[in-house]
This record gives sequence, C-alpha cells and structure tokens, in this order.
Amino acid sequence: MGQDSSPHWAAAMRDFDCLSVRNGELHIEGVSTVELAQRYGTPLFVFSEWQLAENLRRFHEAFAAGWPGPVDVLPAMKANTMLAIRRLLSRQGAGADIYSPEELAGVLRTGVDPERVSVNGGGKSKTHLRNCVEAGVRITVEDVDEIELIQEVAAELSATAKIRFRVKPALPNLWRRTDFSQLSVPIDLGIQVYKSGLPPEYLPEMGRRVLAMPNVELVGIHFHAGRHHPSLWYWEGMMVRLARLIGELSREWGRWQPLEIDIGGGFASPRDPHNKEFPRSEFLLTALGYPFLVGLRGLGDRAYHSLLSRILAVLTSHRDPKAPPTIEEYARTVTGVLRRELPRNGIDVDGVRLQVEPGRAMYGDTGIHLATVKKVKRQSLPIPYTWILTDTTYFFLAGGVFEHNRHPFVFVKNPDAPATQTADIVGHSCYADQIVLGAPVPEVEAGDVVAFLETGAYQESSASNFNSLPRPASVLVDGERSELVKRAETIDDVYRRDVIPERLLKKPASQS
Repeated sequence: MGQDSSPHWAAAMRDFDCLSVRNGELHIEGVSTVELAQRYGTPLFVFSEWQLAENLRRFHEAFAAGWPGPVDVLPAMKANTMLAIRRLLSRQGAGADIYSPEELAGVLRTGVDPERVSVNGGGKSKTHLRNCVEAGVRITVEDVDEIELIQEVAAELSATAKIRFRVKPALPNLWRRTDFSQLSVPIDLGIQVYKSGLPPEYLPEMGRRVLAMPNVELVGIHFHAGRHHPSLWYWEGMMVRLARLIGELSREWGRWQPLEIDIGGGFASPRDPHNKEFPRSEFLLTALGYPFLVGLRGLGDRAYHSLLSRILAVLTSHRDPKAPPTIEEYARTVTGVLRRELPRNGIDVDGVRLQVEPGRAMYGDTGIHLATVKKVKRQSLPIPYTWILTDTTYFFLAGGVFEHNRHPFVFVKNPDAPATQTADIVGHSCYADQIVLGAPVPEVEAGDVVAFLETGAYQESSASNFNSLPRPASVLVDGERSELVKRAETIDDVYRRDVIPERLLKKPASQS
C-alpha cells in the first residue's frame, strides 16, 4: 500500500498505509476516492479492511514479542461501533473493550470470545451485571459498592463472575501538560479529575472482601488513562507507577498474583490530530492579549484591522506535527518497563495475560471522510479571509471537535498540487462549523472533493443530527471492492423518534 508516491500532505506515509496517489487521484486501497464520491455521494465515511487487519496484527505481534505470557488486543468499541467493522475484528481473534450495555449487546452479535471482552463503566445496573455474568465477560469494577451487587447476581445464577479492578494510581511523575485540556495543567491532575477508576484508598479493603466472596474471582487489574500525551516518556512513567501499585496491592492481599493485567488504550494514531486545532500556546496568547487587542482600536479602523489580520494569520497557522511513536515502539516501552518493574514489586510475570485496548490507534488511520466543496467565499475588507464551504459538518466529526483535532486533509484530485492560499475549511451547519482553521490549500472550486484523514476513530460513532442533517453512509473497501456497511439516514430517520401528541394535531378552536 502507499506505493505510488509520498505526497507532502502525508507526513506519516508508510509502507503499511492504505492510502496512495495513483494517476493523480487519492486511493484508499485499490479504490479511487473520486469514484467513491461519485458512486455513494458525499459526505461519506470510508474504511479500509486491509488497514484494520494490519493494525490488529501489528498490535498483537508487537506486544507478544516483548511479553512472556499471552497477549490480547481488545479494540475499544466506542471508537467505532459499526458491526461490520467489529465482525472483522472478531473473525481475526480480537477481543473488545466496551462501556455501555448497548455496546455489550452489539459486540456479542459479532462472534467475539466473551472471555476477551472487558466491560467498563461506572454505575452498572443489576440487569447489566446479570447480562455480563450470563455472557461470561470480564467485569471491570469502577464503583466501591459494585462488588456486592456482582456477588448477589452471580449467586442467583449459580455462577462465578470474573472481575478486574480499574485502578487510578497517583502519577506525580507525569508533570507535562495533558493534551486533554487546552489549559496548561499536568497529566497527573488530568487523570485525577477524570471520573473513572477506583481511588487507591479503597482498594486494599475491597480486595480482601472480594477474595472472601464465593461467587466472585478477582482475576486481574485494569488501568486506562487515555491519550494525554503521545510520547514514550508518558507510557514509561505510567507503567512504572502501575507496577508499583500492583505490587502494593499484592502485599495487602496476601501475595495475590494477577492472572491478567489490562493497560487500556491511549496510544496516538499515526497522523495524530489530537488537540492540534488550537494549541495551548495560542489559547494563552489570545487570553493574555485581549486587553492589547482592544487597545489597538485607538489606532483607527484601518490600522486596527490590518494588525488583526496579521495576528489572525499567526493564530490559525500550524507547523507540520511530529509523527508519534509507532505501535512497535509503544509495545517495546510498555512490555520492557512492566517486565522490569513488576518483578521488583513482587509480581511474577510469567504466564500473566497482558491486554491492550487501542481505540484511536486501532481505527484512526483506517478511515477517511469525504466531502464536496459547495462554495468558496472570500472577502478582502476589513480583514482578508477565505472560507471553503463543504457539504459535511463538524457535527459528523464531533469526536474531533471535543478533542480539538486538526485532521490532516487532502483534495483528492491532484493531491500534490501546491498550496496557494490559506482558508478555513468549514461545514454547512449554522454554527461556525470550523473543521480546519487556516488550512493551506491549492486552487479550489465548487465540486472538488476533500478527504479528511484520521477519521476512523470516534468520528462516525459520535456524529449527530444538528440542523436535522441526516448522518452519512459508511463504506468498507477491500482491495478494489467497496461495500455499503451503514446506510445514510433519510429525513424520515431523522424525525422517526418524534411524537406529536394527538391534541396538537387538532385545529385550534380559534380556527374552527
């Protein structure tokens, strides 16, 4: 894959990439994106079957190469909930990280091995827990009082529930700024204020209670912090503290040894767009600079707007991002630290099952989002500006909005065309709908198709219907074949849940 060229927009173009440029057009696997847009219409999500399988293979092989026990890859269902995608993963032996009862119902339809399903989430209901125990999945405990309810359910079913504690160790060693916030706060604080995970203060007593329960087996420890930082430094620091906490718990529980250790997800995707749309330094600049900007009004309208246009160009410009570590580099770091630190803390790693739950790193580069240019709008006064209006919306890329993603993009015809201007690529909802600010673009006109990259994770699954816009279709590409795996919504679909009471359908008395 990716054999024909390495265009400037693909900073992370690799031998194992589903994207390539052939005959002057962007292809995903063997299919032209121009043809996909013509056949299925836009906006459109497109996914690569080959890339999905390749990512799964690399995760499993990379972690297995550095770990003395079995390895499971449990892709996060929340990142991509489409059943066809999930079925492909199940057929290739992947487990699943799921959060909600609805995700559990979905993943169990796809042939997944229940013992490789991690059920996360706080506030689990008795009905949800009953479904978990009956299915034989791993229950990841998030609430202090959850274990009693699990014991009650398992006893009623004459079954044994297998659980793991989701822990939240203190991480004062992670002092760099978290990417989950536009504010300059350390990663440790970002992890501590997040709702998930059991505070360490409750774990010793909870473990002793569980070990005495006849219908509950504590098989392991679970830890998921998320994508706070793309570096290997981040993963080394987390694994050191996780190993220390597991060792402390083992001693509290009479030298208990875990059968499973699940390190969650949070790996960066290959063209990592996370929190790149409005960097923290620029946020700080606008906050501190507000009095200065207001003061510029004293220069007169023309000078004021001239300076604003220059400042705006600085705020919306972006450097080419540094490529994050590879899957193999992550795996070597994680397994190396755990193999070193766990034995130091009294844990025998031989035979322990290691599990990872990639979301964005599993799906991100498997998907692109195609949109068509509707209008190119320009102004010269009072500030020169250009907008490229597309037929999509950031409400279809909502996961990226929440995370301030700056998605890489390419116009699919003649992708190597040089950038000649700067424009905001925007959507067609009535919000500001800024998809890419200050984008360097070639000459563009109505009808051109743009592909937003790294949209395989969290985007389709978080799309919404603002302005009553029907959500787009999704297509799966396999070699030179493309197939619909999720149909586009219709207007009837958008309004299907609405109910107008009978009394409102009657003509008002004043009009009778």
